[in-house]
Amino acid sequence: MSLLAMAGKDLRLLLRDRAALLFLVVVPLAVITIVAVSLAPDHEGSILLPVVNEDGGPVAGVLIDLLGQKVEVVEMEREAARRLVSEENAAAAALVLPRRLSKNYFASRPSTLVLFTDPAKGSELDVVRAYLLWADREASALADPLSEGLLELAEENLTGTRLDTGSFDQNVPGFSVMFVLMGVLFGLAFGLQDERDSGAWVRLRVAPVAAPWVLGGKLLARGAVCLVQLLLLLGFGHLMFGISLGPSYATFVVVVAAIAFCLTGFSLLFSAFVGSREQIIPAGLTVIMIVCSIGGCWWPLFMAPDWLQRVAHATPTAWAMDALADLILRERGFVAVLPVVAALLAYGAACIALGMRLVRLEPRAA
Repeated sequence: MSLLAMAGKDLRLLLRDRAALLFLVVVPLAVITIVAVSLAPDHEGSILLPVVNEDGGPVAGVLIDLLGQKVEVVEMEREAARRLVSEENAAAAALVLPRRLSKNYFASRPSTLVLFTDPAKGSELDVVRAYLLWADREASALADPLSEGLLELAEENLTGTRLDTGSFDQNVPGFSVMFVLMGVLFGLAFGLQDERDSGAWVRLRVAPVAAPWVLGGKLLARGAVCLVQLLLLLGFGHLMFGISLGPSYATFVVVVAAIAFCLTGFSLLFSAFVGSREQIIPAGLTVIMIVCSIGGCWWPLFMAPDWLQRVAHATPTAWAMDALADLILRERGFVAVLPVVAALLAYGAACIALGMRLVRLEPRAA
């Protein structure tokens, strides 16, 4: 009987612990849902394929109809298709069907299809290549079952110098951002909580230093650690796994500094909502798992449906992964990465401004 009584007592305590219940039930359900939605094999309209139909003949029509069964085909002009791939990053590839394609095909002369690519969307690009191969075979069977090798494919990377990217190019930056966020979030939250519990903030009130400057100094220290850690992790990935660091080291440092600033500001905002030391670990793990799964740290963000990609940009990790994709995968220069760097700085500044107003510096009254 005493065994059951002790078990009942522990269960009642657990039911009163909302943070524990959140971590045991709500967080796994949220992460499972995000994984299932993001990695579902087919999203309606998830793969967009711009097609430049310069031929206008029957073979081009058959190819477009066949591809339309698998992806969302949109016909447009060549320059519009290039912009969609290289500047807007809305499509992994754009297909150009050249002039005289149909005439060459029926005359048994080969033609070269041009594929404008963004290898930063590696898995989506592989799907497009597979569908092109399937469409070629289907078109050959419809026109002449014996014809082979009449359609050749030439790829042109619009966003970098490589035609393919490896798993390291996604995994190393993604897990680097996750572990850096984990370090700065827990470090800042535990540091502020320890100083509240020890009464250090009360003693600092008599010092000739304003509270915002004291808090700003702590943020600067944590931000510096965050910056160095991210530089070391990405540098390790460059040396060990060959990931690119972009076209210049100066651009690399600017992007990494903006990410560190953003993650530090987000960590301060998180610390403002933590009421006790016991809440830091469960609440911190909850936040880290959600923002990393949504924000593209565990898999490329473009694999998620459009609505989830828009939701993801409410998190700092999505902006951080956008910046690293532009730098590492697309090898963009300083001017090209300025918009996402500005977004990271604005996000971090907003979090710091709000966190400064909400963070509690003195211990709660007994």
